[in-house]
Amino acid sequence: MSSNKVTSLSRRMSCALGLLAGGLHGGALAQAGPDLNALPLEQLLNLDVVTASKIPQKISEAPSSVTVITAEDIRLRGYRTLTDVLQSVPGVTVSYDRNYNYGNVRGLGNPGDLNTRLLILIDGRRLNDVVYDQGAIGTEFPVDLNLIERVEFVPGPGSAIYGSSAFFGVVNVITKSGAAPGGATLSGGAFTGGGREARVVVGNRTAGGTALLLGASSFHSAGRDLYFPEYNDAASHHGVATGLDYDRYHRMFAKLDAGGLVAEAYFGSRTKGIPTASYGQQFDDPRPWTRDEYAGAGLTWRRAVSDTLDVFASVNVARYRYASVNVTEPASTGPTRSIDAADSRSGGAELRVISSALSGHKLIAGAEYVRDNRRQMANYDVDPYKLYFDRDHPKHQAALYLQDEMRLGPRVILNTGVRRDADSEGGATTNPRVALLYKTARQVTLKALYGTAYRSANAYERYYTFDYRANPALRSEHIRTYELVAEYFPTDRFRATASGFQYRLRDMLALANDPNTGYLYFSNIDAARATGIEMEAEWLREDGSSLKGSANVQSARNDVTGQWLANSPRRLVKLNYTSAPLGEHLRASAEYRFTGRRRTVQASEVGAFGVVNLNVVGTIGTHVELSAGVFNLLARRYADSASEEHYDNSMPPRHLNAIGQDGRTWRVVATLRF
Repeated sequence: MSSNKVTSLSRRMSCALGLLAGGLHGGALAQAGPDLNALPLEQLLNLDVVTASKIPQKISEAPSSVTVITAEDIRLRGYRTLTDVLQSVPGVTVSYDRNYNYGNVRGLGNPGDLNTRLLILIDGRRLNDVVYDQGAIGTEFPVDLNLIERVEFVPGPGSAIYGSSAFFGVVNVITKSGAAPGGATLSGGAFTGGGREARVVVGNRTAGGTALLLGASSFHSAGRDLYFPEYNDAASHHGVATGLDYDRYHRMFAKLDAGGLVAEAYFGSRTKGIPTASYGQQFDDPRPWTRDEYAGAGLTWRRAVSDTLDVFASVNVARYRYASVNVTEPASTGPTRSIDAADSRSGGAELRVISSALSGHKLIAGAEYVRDNRRQMANYDVDPYKLYFDRDHPKHQAALYLQDEMRLGPRVILNTGVRRDADSEGGATTNPRVALLYKTARQVTLKALYGTAYRSANAYERYYTFDYRANPALRSEHIRTYELVAEYFPTDRFRATASGFQYRLRDMLALANDPNTGYLYFSNIDAARATGIEMEAEWLREDGSSLKGSANVQSARNDVTGQWLANSPRRLVKLNYTSAPLGEHLRASAEYRFTGRRRTVQASEVGAFGVVNLNVVGTIGTHVELSAGVFNLLARRYADSASEEHYDNSMPPRHLNAIGQDGRTWRVVATLRF
């Protein structure tokens, strides 16, 4: 995909808005949320959340621990990507291999696993694609953060209501309504590495209550030259990748809310240069890149049939396309490029009813059907053309689920749920969830949680055959979790949470080597266990300042070998302080993140590190806002583990052990509201 630098804001954004308006007929599913900026400060600590049970619940009554990152948090802290948001969530770390970002939840999450065990939702609708099951959390995520009302994160299993991939946690990105912008905003930003960004948002609500939100953004960064010590020789430019860390994306979004009917559509395309060499490619060759393209649309309808019965229905379609250019020979030998590609299309529908007719019960019953019409993968050389494989494996899935929120008195809630999934490829599976909540007289809520989840093997794991052996008979992965949570709300401005958890995983998919052919293949050969303690506290002060902190102590090991899992930190500490020295005219945020040492895939270690980020937001009058941030302020040197894919075409291949991360970076953004 060709992508020019952001040079003409008005011309590009006008074109994007025209495309968005035309795409409204496709619509999209949405979850309506409150305007968090309009809420009194004292209500922010116990918001209604929807992700834990698909219905609005107070955080203290949700059958899980839930973290909420609001639009105001995103604005004040200078977050640009969903990765930035998740880095602030207790128990979550994100590693980066200069192409994709990989989440690790409570010590679980391998580098290079494409977040297949983390379910990403946009307004309650699944974003994970149907070929690789990838959960997009980096710059490939198709919705601009400027359009997000809040992000809800629910750790632990969610298959009892969401099905496959809700394994380590569920991330629900809830978008704003058309009334939120209150007009139009234009913004432009400059970043380290020659980065340039432009955004436009238009929103309005008519007197009749219809709300329309349109948004578009474009970004281009040349990136930095990067050094990799494993490739340090004269033939490989002494380990320096020059001009290969570029990143380009375009995004468009539209949302129309007319009473109980909501239509939503999004499109995002990202092209990323590959500076690391991978899968036996030539290092420091300018030709390799990857492209991810997400598009989705849908329609949601909800209606209160009576005082005790609500009905929800939705339909949606989604498409994901992927392409990467791979080069295994030096540029001097000619155009030896190969293309790895995927194309998927899927559509689905959901019907849900919520009844409170039975005294003391809130019943939720639902049915889902999804058909993956295309799950195509291909690999071929460009010149001379040679096709290695081209396969398409459509499938369909159906599910029924039932939940009951039962009040056993003024202080006890029993929340139970079960879901039955039938997959034409992976067979049928049943996943229950049980949560017992007890509210004490001293503003403490105790929660005892149990749940299971599964992840069905994806098309890539079952059928990919370029230097791999297919394994269509793969079983689904399974997880069983136990957690005890104590939540303390002594005042409207302070809360504290402590939890102890244990996750038990079996039938985990991992790469194995076929001794007969030498090919790699996926097999259900691993089991793992994670145990830990997580603590969090938040204090909102009357002067507008806030203090939030969390800490994790955890251990995650392979149950077969007893080995400490790769990319799994044993200690995490996160702190955030926000102040308002000049009220709403000037806000400042300081953030500190400490990550303990981690084992790498190559059986080495990367050291512990602490990062400090600062961001300042100021307003001039009512129409102009300026934001400036410095990230990794102290220029701390640190690295993330590289996955197995990062090796070059030398003989023998040179594997990367760790991938260095950015030092001090900066960002400046100007926004005009009118």
